Amino acid sequence: ELGEEEPRMSGNPQLDSDISSMIVTVSSMTDDSILNLKQSQDKKLLMLMNLYHEFFYIFQMVDPSRLSSVSLRMVQLSFGCGITELSPLAFAQFGVVVLSGGNAIVGYRMGSLALKLARNLCAPRLISSVIAVVQPYLAWVAEPLQTITESHQHGHTLGAQCGDVSSSTLNYAWFCMAKLLSGGDLEVVRRESCRFLKELRSKKQNWGFLCASITYLLSVALIEGPNSDVLVGNCDLPSETHIFAFAVERKHELISFGIRTHRLIRNFLFRQYDEMSNSSILSYLLERKPPLHSLFIIGVFYQGLTSYCIARRTRDDIWTTRGNAALTFIQHWSHSSQWNFQNKVLLLQAEKSFTCGNLTEAQNFYKDSITSARRHKFIHEEGVSHELSGLFFLDRGLRDKAHEELLHSVRCFRTWGAYAVADRVNILIGDNFSDTTCSEGHVFETASHTAEDSTKRRYYLDF
Repeated sequence: ELGEEEPRMSGNPQLDSDISSMIVTVSSMTDDSILNLKQSQDKKLLMLMNLYHEFFYIFQMVDPSRLSSVSLRMVQLSFGCGITELSPLAFAQFGVVVLSGGNAIVGYRMGSLALKLARNLCAPRLISSVIAVVQPYLAWVAEPLQTITESHQHGHTLGAQCGDVSSSTLNYAWFCMAKLLSGGDLEVVRRESCRFLKELRSKKQNWGFLCASITYLLSVALIEGPNSDVLVGNCDLPSETHIFAFAVERKHELISFGIRTHRLIRNFLFRQYDEMSNSSILSYLLERKPPLHSLFIIGVFYQGLTSYCIARRTRDDIWTTRGNAALTFIQHWSHSSQWNFQNKVLLLQAEKSFTCGNLTEAQNFYKDSITSARRHKFIHEEGVSHELSGLFFLDRGLRDKAHEELLHSVRCFRTWGAYAVADRVNILIGDNFSDTTCSEGHVFETASHTAEDSTKRRYYLDF
């Protein structure tokens, strides 16, 4: 009745051509000319924009392959018929599509324009919803992950002040996840996601509950251990298994993929190799081209580390190939943000060199990855680099250097709050070095933590 075509699926040649044409149009215009496009209150236009807006959120969960078509059409309507109050969201959503296609410059620019346009329209409520799209799906291309955490806090506050419950809730769910991914204090992540879930449950709100549950469960696993899911299940919070089954049943493709990504990260940090080999983050991203949440990019990083570890264990070249593919993928995005990705590229290069027998090169890359992670304030990834460096030196028979690196790894993981991961590395140290090699102070420190935090662990698991 409105004269619109059914949204097309990704891979449609004409759709790809139309997206390319819009990218050319946007690239040929200045920011001012785009921000000063005429505004419109045409009823049919407003109806269409609202309809496509609803489509976007439905397809985001059940059929991401149609997101490109929906967001493109909203931008076409905004450029051709006039700016409406939903145009900032259309710009942000189209930016997500462009970025998923590999164009970081135009994708990030659309996100920046979306925020500026929302402010120009003097719509604080709209700003919160735009932040919920721009920060997790676009901002990581150019902004430090740590500042994205702060932006989500701001979006949460704005949404609450304006009565936009959905955007406020989603921003806080993203805040908890961004804090975890950027190496924020895990005790804070666990406490805040725990409080947030209690609040959502008391208000019977489902929006954001699954995302926050995933973050909470991972933080608990990193603090308590990989089997802590059983304890959480006794506290009226769905287990990861139940959340995944629910997401699959409801066809929430992005949520189920997010759970698989969290599993990959957890399995790598606890060296659960049998489970790690079943996850392929990169293949999904390349085939389905979903919105590129920062979680998925970091998931590819861990998939690369996983692949190189398995390659050395199995001597199967297919795993080296998968590791190389992950390295190429992360290198692509490192050109946009050295802050977020330099240390990751260096560590993947170290693992590649180690796997291929280029030992001098590997040693230099390990050292540089540690320095980069420290400089860019990724304490958790500094811990990963120290551990892998320690294993590298252990393999070469350089035991003193290996012991030093592994002890640094334990300290980093404990600073992050990942006590269970630190305990695993401690066991590795105990298995490979004599009691005289391990310092008594280090052993005492571990025992002290266990006693001190037992009360806190019971508190968080009993909300």
